[in-house]
Amino acid sequence: MGATPPEEIAKQHLAAVSLIESHMPCSPRINHGAVPLYWKTKPTCPHLNVETCDKDPDTASVEVSGVAHDSNDANPNSPPWKYPEWCISSLGQVDVTSIVNLITEGVNDPATINQDDAKPANVTSKSIKSTPKQFSPTNLWDEDNASRNNVRITRPSHDAWGIKKIMLVFCDDFLNTIYTLPWYQTGGLNNKTSTKSVTIGEKMHKAIQPILDVLQIQQSQMVRCLLAALPPGVTIPVHHDTGEWVKYTHRVHVPIIVPDPTKVLFRCGPTEQSMERVDCSPGHVFEMNNQAKHAVTNGGEDFRVHLILDYVEPSFFEMREAQNCPVQRVNLAPGEIITQTRRSIDRALEAGSRDQPSFLILGAQKAGTTSLYEYMTQHPWVVKAKRRETHCLDWRWNDALKSTEDRRAHCLEFYHAKAMRPYPSLRTGDSTPSYLLDYYRVIPRLKECFAHGPQLIILVRDPIKRAASHYAMVTSSDGSPEQMKARGMEWREKSFQEVLEQDIKNMKEDGLLPYWDMESKTVNSEIFDTFINSREEDEAWERYVRTRVPLNTGSYSPLARGMYALQCRQWFRSFSKDKFLVMKLEDMSSREKGVQWVVNKTMEHLGVPQFEVPDVDKKNAREYVDPLEEKEELKGWLKRFFAPHNERFGKMIVEELGISEIDASNIVQMHCDYQ
Repeated sequence: MGATPPEEIAKQHLAAVSLIESHMPCSPRINHGAVPLYWKTKPTCPHLNVETCDKDPDTASVEVSGVAHDSNDANPNSPPWKYPEWCISSLGQVDVTSIVNLITEGVNDPATINQDDAKPANVTSKSIKSTPKQFSPTNLWDEDNASRNNVRITRPSHDAWGIKKIMLVFCDDFLNTIYTLPWYQTGGLNNKTSTKSVTIGEKMHKAIQPILDVLQIQQSQMVRCLLAALPPGVTIPVHHDTGEWVKYTHRVHVPIIVPDPTKVLFRCGPTEQSMERVDCSPGHVFEMNNQAKHAVTNGGEDFRVHLILDYVEPSFFEMREAQNCPVQRVNLAPGEIITQTRRSIDRALEAGSRDQPSFLILGAQKAGTTSLYEYMTQHPWVVKAKRRETHCLDWRWNDALKSTEDRRAHCLEFYHAKAMRPYPSLRTGDSTPSYLLDYYRVIPRLKECFAHGPQLIILVRDPIKRAASHYAMVTSSDGSPEQMKARGMEWREKSFQEVLEQDIKNMKEDGLLPYWDMESKTVNSEIFDTFINSREEDEAWERYVRTRVPLNTGSYSPLARGMYALQCRQWFRSFSKDKFLVMKLEDMSSREKGVQWVVNKTMEHLGVPQFEVPDVDKKNAREYVDPLEEKEELKGWLKRFFAPHNERFGKMIVEELGISEIDASNIVQMHCDYQ
């Protein structure tokens, strides 16, 4: 959702004031229990268009970017998504006097802004001041006090609307780290924590506990908790909340300071047209479906204060453990500085703690590396390198640089390393599929410049289809001049069979294929079993790679690039097995798995929270005439050539990486029409 234009907010404000003046009734308080989280996997109505949203709940479906959603993509084990039967559940009533006593001071002081900040278009002048009043350590609304004794956190939309805040517990958009702020800490704090903040934390805990009792949850389930003061005369326009956190959390509101509930219009419903008014009397504990449309208007003369709380189910923490992304808990120190992007939060004191790049997609070429990279970098925490294929470790390597420090600096220029330093939650990397084959150049350079050890990703593909796609790419006349130059001209006047036979000849000359009979085009199994993994094979493979893998063209090794065991062996010998993730391109198009499954496995490998991939279309795919069409004899000998190599690769990943035999068998069974 984009920002609502000021003129639209003004229009909605006038309409809301009219509803207040007409005494729009509140909907009855009904305790439906907690909002089912499977109702929150998608917005109840992504658009504000009456035709697309104001439908019969029994027949409505949600249309997003032309795709009808009728199931829970995020968790296939959950019930299917359905149009919600209700959006507000009244869970109980609590006495909020103890909270009121803690926050009354300064509640009606106008919000403080920096002198060089622009005034938000939808905030009245009386709700903002540019010169702060005299500092008071007991005024928890004062931004100066929060900066000294709590932690200052930016909430862009709320800040733009002039909403004041007292932050107690907060988390990033993916619920990866839960931060407890000083004003909600009760003990075991470091020496920097003042007595005042400990006292406030103890009082806040005690004051908020009755709300948790009504919700029947533990403190540990709470991922966000804050007090928000809406200025008088301000409308928060119709919207639904966005971000990965929404579908995993229960959103609870509790009115705390509401001088005149009849002057506050809080509405929520599946569509803008069906929003109902919620009773905002102090102490009313209610949960709302924040994937539904909602809007708030303060038509009174004073600030209106709500406690806003988000909590997760206990199973959420178990799920994150299983995804190799356990939730972290951090107590922030008074006055600590944090750095934020829209979807991440990091501690300034941890700036530079994550070395970049975080990952490298090594290859194989024409095995879906571009698609995977484009899918991965849709994650808000995964930043694209300056080039998808940096080649900083092969043909963009700078031999003129003599020191490791200079060579590392040269390579890091491709990864926005300086800009990413304040944000250790973020990752970056590249996809350079020539690296997998060009091991003898790349591995020592990688160890020198990226000694921290990025995670390594290998994609494989049916080697016959990989070779056909490789040939079609480099002989294609489509592409930019730079692409045409990189592909080379060596294969332009040759048939597919000719380039395959040339690669066979090269490997035979280098002593790499003693088991291949050139006349019968068959593998001698006895020689194969004796030769593989021998010192002679190692020497022959290195001889081949050093003499047959140029840096100035892409027209080489159509068969060798599909011999995955040989390509991976030196990599597996050089790095620990936990560094590697091996998958196959065909999984991206399979009904059983698909793009989302592949990306989930990749995020798990990186230790990054999973996300729903917005765009799952194929990338870098091209239509071409199959060079194997009606060439059954050629297909036959290619199958005979690759069969033992595929079997060998399956055994290797079981032995070297600890992959299960079932998973290894799936990886080497590569038969699919996905290009």
